[in-house]
Amino acid sequence: MGSVSNDICAENGAMNESSGGNVCGKKKIEWLSVLQGFSMLLVVIGHVSLTNIPRDPNTPLASELERIIYSFHMPLFIFISGWLFYFTCIRKEKTYAEVVRAKIKRLGLPFLVFTMLALVLKLMFPSLMNRPVTTQELIDTFLFFRSNPLGEMWFIVVLLVLMMMYPLYCYVVKSKWLAFVAWAFCILVCVYPTSLTYFQLNRVCHMAPFFVAGILCCRYGWHKSLENLWALGISFIMFLLWNIMRVMFDPMGLFSVTAGIVFSFSLCLNLAKRWPSLFCSFRDYTFQIFLMGIFFQMVVRWVYVRMGCDWMFVPFWLLSVVIGVFVPVAIAKLVEKKAPQFIRLCMGL
Repeated sequence: MGSVSNDICAENGAMNESSGGNVCGKKKIEWLSVLQGFSMLLVVIGHVSLTNIPRDPNTPLASELERIIYSFHMPLFIFISGWLFYFTCIRKEKTYAEVVRAKIKRLGLPFLVFTMLALVLKLMFPSLMNRPVTTQELIDTFLFFRSNPLGEMWFIVVLLVLMMMYPLYCYVVKSKWLAFVAWAFCILVCVYPTSLTYFQLNRVCHMAPFFVAGILCCRYGWHKSLENLWALGISFIMFLLWNIMRVMFDPMGLFSVTAGIVFSFSLCLNLAKRWPSLFCSFRDYTFQIFLMGIFFQMVVRWVYVRMGCDWMFVPFWLLSVVIGVFVPVAIAKLVEKKAPQFIRLCMGL
C-alpha cells in the first residue's frame, strides 16, 4: 500500500508497493493512503503483547481490542494487496517475468534479510525466545517455508504464492463470469482448506478469496459505493454486530472479516475527504513498520516484564504502539536518505 502517483508500478513492497517515492506531498490516491495508515496502525496495536499471553484475561480491555483487530485485519491487508496487484500489474498488462522479478526483489529480499536477522537474535538471546533455533526449524524456514523465526513473515510467503498465480488472474478478469467462478472457488477452498503447511498453503487457502476479491474490487470499482455517509453508517452497524458484539451468525468467520474490510474501506474513503493528510507521518513506510516494528515492541515487552509493575501497563502499551510505528519510520527515512541502493532494497525501500 502507500501513496499512489504516476509511477505507481515501482512497487515498493507488500504494504507500500505503490508508494511513489514515500513522500506525503506527492500526487496520490488519498483514501488509499489513509487506508494504508489505518491498516498499519491496526497491525502495530495487534502486536502489542506486554504479558506475552494472547488475549490475557488480566488485561480485558486490551485483550478485547486485540480480538476485534484480529477478527479482520490480516484479510484486510490481503484484500488491499489484491486491489493494488490489479492496479499496478494486471491493469498494466505486465509480463509474468516482470511481475516475478519485481516481487522477488521487493518482497523476497527483505523477507530473507529480516528472517536472517531474527535467527541471529534468537541465537544470541535463546533464553528470551519461546522457540529455540533447531535444524528442523531451519529446514522449515528456508526449504519448506512453513515456519519462520519471525512469526509474522507468513504474510509475505502467502503474498508471494498468491502473486505467482498472476497469469490466472489476467485470464479470469477478462470475463465477469470467469471472475466470479474463480472467486467462488476461492471461497470454497477457504471453507475447506488444505492441511498442508508447506509454503503456507493452509493460509494461502484462507486468504485467497480476499486477495481475489481485492482484484475484483479494483477491476469493477466496488469501493466507489462506500464513499458516502450512508454506506459508512451501514458498514459500521455490520462491524458492530459481527466484530464487536458478535451477536450475528458467523460459523466460518467470513462475515466478520467482510464486515471489517467493508467498514475499513468506507471509513477511510470518508475520512480522506475531510482529512486527506491523516497518518501522513507514517503511512508511506508501512512495509518498513511491518518488518521492523515487532523488534522494538519486543524490547518494550522485555522492559515491562523485567520491571514487574502491572500498574504501568497502560503507559507501556501506548509506548509499544508509538515505538512500533515511529522508530522504524525514522530508520527507514535515514536509510532512504543515506544508504546505498542495495541496503534500501533490503529494507523494502
